[in-house]
Amino acid sequence: MTDIELKMKEAFELSDLLYSRERDRILFELKKDLPEISEEFNLHGTFYSGMHINKILDRRLEAIKQFVNFRIKLDAQEIDKIVDIITVEISEKIFERAKQLIEGQIKNLKFEMEKFCRRFPGPDSYLDLINSRIKDEKNKLISYTKREVDIFQKQSESKTQGKKVFSEISITEKEIQLSTLNAWARIKNEFGVSKLTFGRKIYFVKDKFKRKIIFRDTLNTYMLAEKGFSKSAVILAGSIIEELLRLYLEYKNIHPAKNNFNEYIKLCESKGILKKGISKLSDSVRHFRNIVHLKNELSPKYTISKAAAKNAVSSIFIISNDF
Repeated sequence: MTDIELKMKEAFELSDLLYSRERDRILFELKKDLPEISEEFNLHGTFYSGMHINKILDRRLEAIKQFVNFRIKLDAQEIDKIVDIITVEISEKIFERAKQLIEGQIKNLKFEMEKFCRRFPGPDSYLDLINSRIKDEKNKLISYTKREVDIFQKQSESKTQGKKVFSEISITEKEIQLSTLNAWARIKNEFGVSKLTFGRKIYFVKDKFKRKIIFRDTLNTYMLAEKGFSKSAVILAGSIIEELLRLYLEYKNIHPAKNNFNEYIKLCESKGILKKGISKLSDSVRHFRNIVHLKNELSPKYTISKAAAKNAVSSIFIISNDF
């Protein structure tokens, strides 16, 4: 076993311990909620109904999604502490662990729902519908998990790129920390947005870990733009805006056909979620980000100026103001 494999094993073991604590809490809440749901239907005389079964199924699926979210979050969190970048290979291991969890939980869900339905008259009619829905929900959970893991991997790449740029301009870790301390004060002076205000605007980002990443990457984007590393600043700004749009659509329970920046923008426009001008601003950042990728950087005319990089930073706050 290599050194990195040993570190990953230890990281996953710690993640498992942290996960078990969250799992027990979720199971405790589930055990409390299920009888209350049944009692409510009993009081209304609708105990033996499809609505009752669907409500129980929905609550159990909610718990499974919580399990999956904590599994991904804790794995990524612990792995992030031991490696500079979450590679594709590492992200695949995180995905496989989450997928195994889904398969085990779905198998248990099927067993529990079949046991529950046996209490109903004519249970077979319910079981066919339940089994079909459980299969669909399993596929949705696996797709959701793959997307979430891919996002963590991309965020890790963005963080590493920022560190690489800072090292290239000879900024020490201590200097970065000192600069970060008053960065939000400078952002407020320049863009009129405090950290508190920005945090309130992204109220739909409930996960503390994701909020921390967004705050961190926003600061890095500003610092890169300040130092004249315009290309890196624009790429990172585009990544932040893309993630904010994705999370906002998820909060609104709107599901895009494809998980990419362009699709998020189109969906926001069609649903009237973002104002037209703000939506075009998001679109501009996306095109800027695509142009400055190395393989597309074919001409000096595509060189991004410091002013354009600052505009990309400003776009993060302008767009978040419209949520």
